[in-house]
Formats: sequence, structure tokens, C-alpha cells
Amino acid sequence: MIGTNWAVLIPIALFAIAAIIVPTMTNIATTDDWGYTRSVETLYWDIRLTVYPVVAATAIGQVFWGGLFALVFGMTLGVMRLSTVVIVGIGAAALYALLRQLGVSRSRSAMGISLYLFNPLTFILSFTFMTDPHFTSWMLIALAFYTWGLKDTRTRAWSIVLGSVAAGFAFWIRQQGALIPFAVVLYLIVTRQLWFNRRSLRLALQTAMAPALMLIAYYTWLKWFNDVTAVQQGFLDEVKRYGWDGAWHLTRYLTYIELAYLGLILIPILITIIPTWRSSGDGGSFRSPVGYWSFIGLLTVIVTGMFFFTAQGRRMPYIPQFVGAGGLGSPDVPGSRMRVIEWPEVYRILTIAAVIGAILASLMICRHLTPKFSPERSVAGIIAMVGVWQLVGVLPPSFHYIYRTISLDRYLLPLIPLGIALLLWSLRDIRIFQPVGWIAIACVAVLSTAGTRDYLVYMDSVWAMARTANERGIPNTKLDAGAGWDGYHLYTDMLDDGVVKSIAPNGSPWWLYFYAKNTDATYVVASNPARYSTYEVVMKKEYNQWLENNHVYIYLLKQKGAPWPPT
Repeated sequence: MIGTNWAVLIPIALFAIAAIIVPTMTNIATTDDWGYTRSVETLYWDIRLTVYPVVAATAIGQVFWGGLFALVFGMTLGVMRLSTVVIVGIGAAALYALLRQLGVSRSRSAMGISLYLFNPLTFILSFTFMTDPHFTSWMLIALAFYTWGLKDTRTRAWSIVLGSVAAGFAFWIRQQGALIPFAVVLYLIVTRQLWFNRRSLRLALQTAMAPALMLIAYYTWLKWFNDVTAVQQGFLDEVKRYGWDGAWHLTRYLTYIELAYLGLILIPILITIIPTWRSSGDGGSFRSPVGYWSFIGLLTVIVTGMFFFTAQGRRMPYIPQFVGAGGLGSPDVPGSRMRVIEWPEVYRILTIAAVIGAILASLMICRHLTPKFSPERSVAGIIAMVGVWQLVGVLPPSFHYIYRTISLDRYLLPLIPLGIALLLWSLRDIRIFQPVGWIAIACVAVLSTAGTRDYLVYMDSVWAMARTANERGIPNTKLDAGAGWDGYHLYTDMLDDGVVKSIAPNGSPWWLYFYAKNTDATYVVASNPARYSTYEVVMKKEYNQWLENNHVYIYLLKQKGAPWPPT
């Protein structure tokens, strides 16, 4: 099998090399991935499965995966990051299998997984312990098995069952994993492969029984052994409070945002069409009225959304968390990071490119929509149905940000490999000029590697300054060094001490009101002291960045009037 599919090894090997260039084993946590690490530590040291109240995702599948790596390599923050790198690589191999089932050539499939691995959002999340890359990888594994088992009229029960177990494991990481078997069953119903007979019952059980049992097992454990986490309950309460009006509000915004992000990410593949467009044969003809009207609908959404967001003065990236103006990585450190790109024209260009990419990708995919059956179309149909329901899966966690940032970019991660798969499927009979795509992906890979390396070096500098503050006699209950440091070092103490109200000054960062209520932030580790007018600098240290021309520093600040050195 590998002998005929050696092309899959090239992008995965390059991804492994990039993981060596990036300081993967750095001993830091980012934003709130420390919450999952704490659960792994509890499992590793106390042999007890716990999901802390701060965690919104189901998470236990990731805790088991991280625990496995801790058993082999030891329990460190870097090892948790390594576990993500490995599962993302496995997910990429599953994507390759999907692409081959879609009838995509080996070289194009390799190009597809290269774009998946090295686009900025996938790449930066691969070097965290967030649930999103873990969930996406298990979704791809589930789909690879599901589609192999269902692509022909002669089903393969073993493959379907393995797919269902992987889908259940995906649910054990993020709740929208439950939508994977639901979407597959719905596809089987729509295509009349399920009916009221014994064969259909057997097929439905093969597809959905394992995820259903794993869902029941999770909620039984959650209710009787762990208790529903506060954040999970809070998210559910927000969904109830905003109701259908909130769902419609999010749907209108997110549909365009999701298409724009996919359009921008798919550009390296789309530009391969341009040199051969005239000789591609059938131009832009549609295979069925369904495809034509689907494209008209998507075009309406894209154009309307572009004008609406432009009128609000908003440009790509619309929902930045891990990919934004400050580069790659979450900005949850006091003072945040300086803008990597200062020219506003760049964000206008990104927006235009995203819109053009979304329109062109929609055209390519919709023109191939037809009710005619073939094994490749069956695979594409399952992927498309899962993709539609993963679009729906973005809504529930987005309620928390409905009238702020709308959502977070990391929630869109599962859509990226599905979009790549459907686009390459739609191009499989069209001549493309692959060298252009490979050059574009190489450029993106260089930027992603440098940006992720810069982020981890930056965070390592933040944590180094925080450790220096500890060594100078500043306890963590008087220190704010960002969401990752504060959560990892203060959250469990906050729970043990029963602290329910933040003691930080008014206007402090959000994490001091969420999971670090027990620090008064007399001292702050920051990257931009200008944002702290009531503080003064007591220490600074320069750190190295590949994508930054100016000298950059991490500062230790103290409130004016606070002692230095601390007593």
C-alpha cells in the first residue's frame, strides 16, 4: 500500500522536519490548553479521569491520547504538544486516503494534504494542546473508514464499524463529533440506502451504534462521576438565552465568514487552474440545475457578506484568535503582540483574495453536483454532508462570542480538510498546473513555520520572565503573566481556596475574571508596557523573532507604589 502511495510520505516528512525547526517541546501553555493538560496530569499522577469546570469541550478522548504520550515520554507541556503534532500527521494520512477514494491522483492528493498541514490555522494549532486539531484528525479518520465501507453497493462492515468508533472518539474530544455519524446516516437516508428492512437496520447500527454508546457512556460518567462543568453549563445557558434569534444572527454572519476563510486558504490550489483554464474543455458548465442554483445561492451569500462587512469596516481575518494581525498564536498575554503587518492595504488584499477564492471554489464544486451515482460521488456526498453539519457545529460554541467577535477562527478548522477534499474532487478531470500550487504552498509553509516558531519563542520568553519574577520573590498570587501561565499555575489553587471573585484591578484582562481570580496583578509580564499607564517597568529582556524587523522585548511591570525589589 505505501509502495504505491509513497507521495503521502513527502508532506508528512516535511511536517516532521518543520516540527524540529519549531521549538515543539517548549515548556509553555497557550491560552486555555493548560486546562486539558491539567486533566492529563491528574490522570497520569492520580489515575483519575477529571474534566475541570473551566473546560467546555468533552475532552476525555484527548486526555486519554495525551495520557498515552505521557506514559511513553513523560508528563510535560512539550509532550502534550508533541501528541498534537502526531495526531495531526495521522489525520493528514487519513485525508490522503479520502482524496484517493475521491479519485484524486497521488500527486494532487499530496498537494492537498500539504496545504492542509501547512496552512497557517492548521499549522499553529498543531503546536498547541487545543481540542480543535485533535477533533479534526479523528473526524478525518472516521470519514476515511466510513467512506471506504460505504463507497460501493457492497458495504464493508468492518470499515464502517471502525469509522463509527473513530466518530465516537471524536465526540469524546468535542461535542460536534456526534454530528459525524448523524450526517452519515442522513446521507444514507437521502440516497435511499436506508429503508425499513433488516439490511438497513444492520447498516444503521454499524454506522451509529458505537458513537451512541460512547455518548451515553460519556454523559453517564459526567453526571455521576465528574459533574457537568461550569463552562459547559454556561455555554448551554447562552444557547437557551439567545435562542433562535441568536442562531439566525450567527448563521447569517458565519456562513459568509466560513466561505471567506475557505476561499483564502484554498487559493494555492485554485491558482493552478489559471494557466490551463482555456484548455480545460468544458469551461464553467454545470452538470445539473441543482449545481447551478447552489452556486447562485453561495454567490449571493459571498457578495452580500462582503459588502455588509466592508460597510462595517471589517477586513480579513474576520475572527482572529490564532491567526491575526499580531501573527500566529493566541494574543492572551498582557499588552498582546505588536502588529506583524502595519499596512492596511494588506488586509484589503486578503479580503479580496478570500472573496475571489470563495466564488471560484464554489463554482468548481457546484458545477459537479449531479444526482448520478458513482463510488467517487458517494464519497464526495458523505464528505459534503458531514461538512454541512460541521458548519452547524460551529454555532453552539460561537454563542459565547455572538455580540463580540462572533466566533473564533479555530472553530473553523474541521472545515478546511473537507473543503480541500471537495475542491480537488471537483478538479480531478481538469488539467491543472501543479508547480504553481506547490510554489504557493511552499511560501505558505515558510510563513507558517516562521510564525509558529516566533509564537513559541515569544511565549517561552513570557514564561521565562514569569519564572524570573518568582525567583525575585513575587508569588503567582501577585503576578499576571497571561492566560496560559495564570491558568496553569493558579486555577486549581483558586478552586481549592474557594475564590469566587476576582481581586484584580478593574479593567484587567478577561482571564483574571475567569480562571485566575486569586491574583491581584500587582506585577505584570507584558509585551507592550504602553498599555499599562498605572504600571512602570522594572525589568525587560529582548527576544528573537524571525518575522519582526524591530527589536522586541518582554517586560516585567509593577504597579506604581508597589515595592521593588518585592519584600
